[in-house]
Amino acid sequence: MQIMKPEQAQDWVERAAPGEDAVYCTGKRPGEAIGAAVRALHERGLVTMTSKRATDGGFRFIMQRLPTPKERRRVLNPGHFKIRSDDAKRSTQAVFRQLVRAANRGEPCPTNAELARIVGLQDSVAASYRVRCLVRDGRISVWEPSPLERRVITIADTGAQTLRALL
Repeated sequence: MQIMKPEQAQDWVERAAPGEDAVYCTGKRPGEAIGAAVRALHERGLVTMTSKRATDGGFRFIMQRLPTPKERRRVLNPGHFKIRSDDAKRSTQAVFRQLVRAANRGEPCPTNAELARIVGLQDSVAASYRVRCLVRDGRISVWEPSPLERRVITIADTGAQTLRALL
């Protein structure tokens, strides 16, 4: 059973406040038209989609309004240097310089959390992403001896390695 028509979904998105949600369909699966309309809204970054099981065995398909890009604000930690997220090349290069520095000095490899703090990234996930980009680009190779030890980084250009050490 369909609850919303595609044009109603678009109208709802235009007037809904961020955080509001609406059930756009109930049943086993949404119809083609409403499903395509909500997926298009999701791809534009206007809504997120979820579903919940209904008491009749079907589902309630729900869309939740997200803030528009202008309304999204990055919260910066005052007094700390932060690299903007759109400057991925610069932040990846900064991570690379820290890894080269550790390898040249014969130090253990910094953890992702340490790299994030040193370089000014938002969190350890961002640092991990930069390290994976460096591996993908062939600039470094990574060896993880065990879960209790720090990874060992080898710099592709020089062959320098970070020191093997416990966490």
